[in-house]
Amino acid sequence: MLRMTKIGMSLATFVLLLMVVPTASADPLQIFVQTGGFQLTGLGNNGNGTPSNQFDVLIGDSNAASETVDSTGGSFTAVINPLTFIQDFTGVGSEGTFPLNFSQLLTVNGQTQTLNLIGSLTIGTFHDSVSILSNAPILFQFDTFTVSATILPVSIFGNENGAYHDFLSARFEVIPNTDTTVPEPTTMVLLGTGLAGIAAKVRQRRKARARVGTD
Repeated sequence: MLRMTKIGMSLATFVLLLMVVPTASADPLQIFVQTGGFQLTGLGNNGNGTPSNQFDVLIGDSNAASETVDSTGGSFTAVINPLTFIQDFTGVGSEGTFPLNFSQLLTVNGQTQTLNLIGSLTIGTFHDSVSILSNAPILFQFDTFTVSATILPVSIFGNENGAYHDFLSARFEVIPNTDTTVPEPTTMVLLGTGLAGIAAKVRQRRKARARVGTD
């Protein structure tokens, strides 16, 4: 009887301890993003002899940014490049939409990969525009987490000859490589309650056996 009482008290103490255990806070991760930049010149050349310095130009300046995220996972958006689109004369009969494929270096936490970009240039009679549409998502693998980078589409429209500005951004998703989630107090209480129930069943069975032995 004394042994059963001790078991019950131990289980009750265990359950109480589980109830007061706080949920562990996740460590913050500092994510550093850097890009090398790019410069696309001579866009819209139709071979009509227009001086090369008068073709459309798209420039993506290099940039650096940092973000703090939760080590259990999260996402953020960061500027990849400040963009400058210079609309100029592209030659008579050069109207149309033309594909753009180019790349630049993208560095996340010291790891560098090539970011391949897909876009288009649309040349009108008086107005031009350029769009960066997408990329093949790239993954940066680290010991405890992975970072996925996906470009957000952007378009710049020119109203007349001159320089127009916008930003190329990307969405970064941080994914932990292993499940480091700590059980919440409610879950732990349920576990303790289950253990107490098992102990009660064992006690009932022993009592039943004791009665059979005395009959």
